Amino acid sequence: MFSGVGEARSSVSRLAVNSSWPAGCNRRSHILRPVPPISAGDAGVGDKVFDSSVMRRLSLLAVLWAIIVVVAAEGLTINSCAYNEPQSPTVELNTNLTAFCILNQTCLRELNHPINSRELFWKVGNTVIPESQYTLVNESVSSVTFQPTLDMHNSLTCAFKAYGQTDVTLHGIYFTLGYPPVKPENLSCVCYNGKTLTCTWDPGRPTVMPTTYTLKQYWVEPDLLNNTEIVQNLTSDYPKIRRPSVSRNSAQRKDCVAEAEKRSCTLLFPDFSLYIDTTFLVEAANPLGRLESDPVQFDIIEIVKPDPPDIVSLSAVLERVLRIEWKNPLKLGELRYNIRYRPKGGGASWSEVPSDDLTKTRESFSLQELQPYTTYTISIRCKLIAARFWSEWSKEYTAITSESAPSQGPEFWRKISNARSDVGERVFRLMWKDLKSQANGLILGYNVTVKSGADVVRTLTVEETACNITVPKDSYEVVLTAYNSKGPSPPSTLIIPRVTDKVVQPADMNLRAFPKDGLLWVEWREPAGKVLGYVIEWCRNSLSMDCDAEWQREPSDATRTFLRGDIGPFVLYLIRLNVLHRDGQERSGTVAAYLQQGAPTIGPAVQTKSTGKTWVTLTWKPVPLSKQNGFITGYTIKYGDNYGTPKVIPVNATVTEYTLKPLAAKTAYSVSVTANTQEGGKAGLPLSFTTLPFDSGEVEAIVVSSCLGFLVLILVLSFLFCNKREQIKKHIWPNVPDPSKSNIAQWSPQTPSRHGSKPNPFQEGPFTDVSVVKITADEKPYDDQDLKSVDQMKTATSEGLSSGIGGSSCLSSPQLSVSESDGISCAQSTSSTVQYSTVIMGGYQGQTPMFSRSESTQPLLIAEERPDEQPPLPRGGGRDPQSNFTLEDEGRVQEPPAQILQLAGFSDGHDGNPDGPSQRDVVNDEQKTYLPQSARQGGYLPQ
Repeated sequence: MFSGVGEARSSVSRLAVNSSWPAGCNRRSHILRPVPPISAGDAGVGDKVFDSSVMRRLSLLAVLWAIIVVVAAEGLTINSCAYNEPQSPTVELNTNLTAFCILNQTCLRELNHPINSRELFWKVGNTVIPESQYTLVNESVSSVTFQPTLDMHNSLTCAFKAYGQTDVTLHGIYFTLGYPPVKPENLSCVCYNGKTLTCTWDPGRPTVMPTTYTLKQYWVEPDLLNNTEIVQNLTSDYPKIRRPSVSRNSAQRKDCVAEAEKRSCTLLFPDFSLYIDTTFLVEAANPLGRLESDPVQFDIIEIVKPDPPDIVSLSAVLERVLRIEWKNPLKLGELRYNIRYRPKGGGASWSEVPSDDLTKTRESFSLQELQPYTTYTISIRCKLIAARFWSEWSKEYTAITSESAPSQGPEFWRKISNARSDVGERVFRLMWKDLKSQANGLILGYNVTVKSGADVVRTLTVEETACNITVPKDSYEVVLTAYNSKGPSPPSTLIIPRVTDKVVQPADMNLRAFPKDGLLWVEWREPAGKVLGYVIEWCRNSLSMDCDAEWQREPSDATRTFLRGDIGPFVLYLIRLNVLHRDGQERSGTVAAYLQQGAPTIGPAVQTKSTGKTWVTLTWKPVPLSKQNGFITGYTIKYGDNYGTPKVIPVNATVTEYTLKPLAAKTAYSVSVTANTQEGGKAGLPLSFTTLPFDSGEVEAIVVSSCLGFLVLILVLSFLFCNKREQIKKHIWPNVPDPSKSNIAQWSPQTPSRHGSKPNPFQEGPFTDVSVVKITADEKPYDDQDLKSVDQMKTATSEGLSSGIGGSSCLSSPQLSVSESDGISCAQSTSSTVQYSTVIMGGYQGQTPMFSRSESTQPLLIAEERPDEQPPLPRGGGRDPQSNFTLEDEGRVQEPPAQILQLAGFSDGHDGNPDGPSQRDVVNDEQKTYLPQSARQGGYLPQ
């Protein structure tokens, strides 16, 4: 039960004191009165004077303390006038709890603080229970009914609101939740070696609350005076014959209370008794109930489980006998035993001594018919004859049996090398295996005897498991024995066939190999004829028997066996069965097998053998046998470019070369090859390649075709050139006139030069354009003044420029006149290049014009090129076009000198004319013309 003040007055509740006064007693004297204000002197400060602020603070604290004390006193008295029922209830889960809050109205009236039950409310922890679950019994009693759960707080309080605001707790209780116990089941007991008794049970559903489990035992004391049968049993055959139960004079023995959260309980001797029927049961109890299990009754001697016997000695006393000695764990009655043994190592199963040989109490036993020179592991257990429980197996001990002569000869085989034709001998290698369980001791060596018929050819003793023997090519019999300290083994024989005896493959052998139960089995059909036995050879990851083969020998009546050796998965085994006949001939068959197959470890490495424009030839090497992990069933070629969907092509397992086509020219591809077994596949590394832009031969064909076409074109052009030579010549090489036949070559000035020749200042100038000026002579007679001007012009042109026209000596000679040159042929002294001249400046009247020399090689006028083709001049006023201008023509020139000069490209100005054009203006105008050479009909102007 707890009490206190409400939540709003938590500080007050700490000062409240629980009270157990009876209801209705006078508590006025127990009300705490207000404390008067504390003064400075009462505080013990002596004569020190405090300031007003300190005094003010102390006054406030005193008032606050008085209020707290008053409220605490009020709460203390009020909550002492109420209590709850029931006190600390225990509630079963999934059921309702009803609690009552009872007010002592007499107590409340004495405190002058009446409370009605309507003002009360209930809380679980800090959670208010709804008013719908309240019941008002009367003005002093209020009850609440609700169903508690495990997630609720386990406190229940009733309270009211003081002054209508503050929650004040009147009284409260704690409740406990859980389930009542259920009936314990499966009660069983074991007495360990007669010293402790332990019983276990199943408690059933958890109760969620503390529950006590008590092991109880009852037994009946026998009435020996009135029950003679019991006396006979106790004195003669007990405990072989179970005595009858007695149901009188029951007596209770010591109980055993189990520890919390445990399902067992243990009694120590002598809290239990042997050789008497005892009843056991378990009682489960908690505040919600109490239940007992079904009783079980038995004599504790029947449930005794002894400790294992302790082996003290294990030794070999005879050739195949081991003697065991041990110490028994108890002496409560007759014991029986189990002895088990097995050879050490190899995972052999246990063998047990027949139980009929171990039915009496003893401390030793001899194991017989064991294997010689073999290490055995031995353990033992025991139990009481009247009990039902065996002890645990004792600790395992080992011992080795004595030696004896080997019980079986070694298995051996041979390898025959090629015969030496030069000496007529051959070498064969004998191989045999160590004797294991049949050795019966430590093998000291081996005796090898080679016979030819009844004659002994060779005898030798070796300690190894192989030897080489050189013999002729005949047939021989080899005898092999192994020996230890106790004697030799039975002989093993092997026939070495003659060289002429060929190995013949039997057609009806039907040899096959297959995995089964984690072993690799070999099966064959029994061949015709008498068989001495079989030898099975096998190689690992090899396609031929030319290897370091393992082998085993089988008897003549065997048609099926498994390979005895280190046979593992994912390894190819090439197996050969050799059939040994009595006539010395051997027949064999070969088969390949896997114990377990898987996907290859690596894929094939693909390469390009040759590449074309629309095809590629791929080649790859088979996966090595050690990496295949199974039989290759085929290959898968996967290829594609960077844009399209890859294509897949399956090929046979025997194919290692394949041509992909059609492909796109000059395109990059990626290809990979996957090796497949029946358990999966493994792809090799991808290979990238690019097809060619041209196939092989296409470039040669294009080059050859181009060369042939060019050759044909050359031949056609040559043929046309030969047949159309003249026409081609006219277009390529025009007909250039011969300067020697030109009229200018026969022309000479009329008036010799009066001055020395002057260098032409524009001889090397850039003036190359030449214009032709034709002068037409009219019939107007010339006067003396005009003729005089003409003479001056001729003199100037003859002296200054005649040497630059064609390089003619006739023009450059000042001594020759026109008339004097009639009889001289100047054609022989002129150059073939005709040089023209350009008039670059015309002078005033009475001045000499300037000419510029031209390097042009243009053809001359048609009249000059072909003078023989010119039409004849009229007889009346004409003259010979070959003749030059003579003095006789002067009379017929009627043009004034200015007009003539204008036609010749000279200026018609005169000296002293300020308005006339200057020489620079004349140069800029570049008035161009030929040197006046022709008259009306191709002659030259008079100069």
